[in-house]
Amino acid sequence: MTDAGPPPPEPAGEQAVSARLRRIAEALGPATLATALLVYFGYVATRARYEYFGVPVDLTGRSNQDMMLDGLEVVFVPAAMIFLGVLLIVGVHALVRCLLSRESDANAYLAYGFVLVGVLLIARAIIGIFLQGPETSVVFGVTPLALALGPAAVAYGVWIEGQRRGSPLLPQNLARNGVLCAVALGVAGLFWGSTQLAWAYGTGRGEQDAAGLGDRPEVVVDAKEPLDDLPPGVTGTRLRGDGAYRHRYSGFRLLLASGGRLFLVSPGWRHGRDQTIVLPYGKDIRVRLVPQT
Repeated sequence: MTDAGPPPPEPAGEQAVSARLRRIAEALGPATLATALLVYFGYVATRARYEYFGVPVDLTGRSNQDMMLDGLEVVFVPAAMIFLGVLLIVGVHALVRCLLSRESDANAYLAYGFVLVGVLLIARAIIGIFLQGPETSVVFGVTPLALALGPAAVAYGVWIEGQRRGSPLLPQNLARNGVLCAVALGVAGLFWGSTQLAWAYGTGRGEQDAAGLGDRPEVVVDAKEPLDDLPPGVTGTRLRGDGAYRHRYSGFRLLLASGGRLFLVSPGWRHGRDQTIVLPYGKDIRVRLVPQT
């Protein structure tokens, strides 16, 4: 029984691309990259969540640790989509290699089909970027996916045609640079799509908060100075006696306590109609919580 020998080495172009990607991953570091992504997605989701109530995220005083914890809620869906996409890509690649091994004229249509789909997706991405705008305050759309998948489909179609002919269609340097550009555009598209998803998730959390304000504990505020422009549903009374706190306000609901501030809203708060009251949490006020039955 003869030895089959070692497997054939990878093409030089594929080795160069994989080596560059490996060096980039080693330079960033998995832990550093994961932490940065969690903080970023947490920032986007938190910004959308409290901007729904008209509160800038910088005013909340949330720390990076808080942002990272918020990012944990957001990252599961993009991570699941990416892993499912990787499984789909592996399955498609296995099917394509099986078809290429049979040497059929139909393989040319397979290559042209991938290139055509990629060109259409690139055109859709360009239309979405220049005609619809790259705003992140929208739901997860097709423009980021088109940007991520279009160049990859074109590159894959070119690779299929080269495998069918038995020789690469492009010079090694040009093919390597093309693969790197496709990978970079894929990462940019996925990052853009994940940002949109994080924004949509944060907006959804804001809508949930607004819908459940009536079930939150009531916040009773005793203040030394009167509060003006009380929102609907909040009542104010003047306390008698010689105490330092002469004004009491009932009916508030606590939206957030952070950065030494209380962000208070009314139980019937509505987006676009009502306001959010911001009170410094210090010696000038006294707070009591009344649970709802």
